[in-house]
Amino acid sequence: MTTNKIDFQKLGLPKNSAIVLETLLNTEESKANELIKKLGIHRHLVYEALNDLERRGLIKRLVRNEVFYFRLLTGEPLVQEAAKKYEVAIEIARQIRNQKKRPESTVTFFEGVEGVNSFTEFVLKQNQNLFVLGANTRFRLFFPEIFDLWNEKRQQKKIHFKVLVPKDIPAEYLDDVEGLQHRRYDGRLFPGVIWVFGECLAHIVWNTKQNTEIIMLHQPIIAEQHRDLFETIWKLSKK
Repeated sequence: MTTNKIDFQKLGLPKNSAIVLETLLNTEESKANELIKKLGIHRHLVYEALNDLERRGLIKRLVRNEVFYFRLLTGEPLVQEAAKKYEVAIEIARQIRNQKKRPESTVTFFEGVEGVNSFTEFVLKQNQNLFVLGANTRFRLFFPEIFDLWNEKRQQKKIHFKVLVPKDIPAEYLDDVEGLQHRRYDGRLFPGVIWVFGECLAHIVWNTKQNTEIIMLHQPIIAEQHRDLFETIWKLSKK
């Protein structure tokens, strides 16, 4: 009988209600005083449990010769209650899954020579194709050694490198960069430089060698939107 008691409590019945219901399962019908004597539980607690079971629709109160009897009705209310809890649990699980699907956003800052070196190494580790909106020559001019080594590693890893450059960038700064694909556009579209790779995008301000600032955002949705923007402008731009 202990098994029944444990099961009832798992379905949400209070301890005393579970005990009384278990006893009624063996008798089908009983007086309150008989239950009190049999269970050894305080009178108030037994009546509280009986009222709870009656409210749940599990038992029915009868009166014979001015004496209260309590009879089992059906276990259907327990099934219905369990079904409601199951539906709630399913909905909570769905919301948790949806919440986990939402991509988390992180922001990382890089600055100066060390920052540029760390950032470009990070880009290589992602091993994802690179798209640059508003590319200029300052990366190569300010940090020639970092650029040459980075570009060599990029080619070894077979990372595609596509850039959209303003019309006023001299061709000689682009044509001799191995593995670079570029097209020209109206430079007024992008006042800054944006690198897009994998689930990240980075805004780069090439002020001076010591004062270069990079703000990198890890946000898959925004990265994908910028990649789509790049591809749209790429198709409209001249080689």
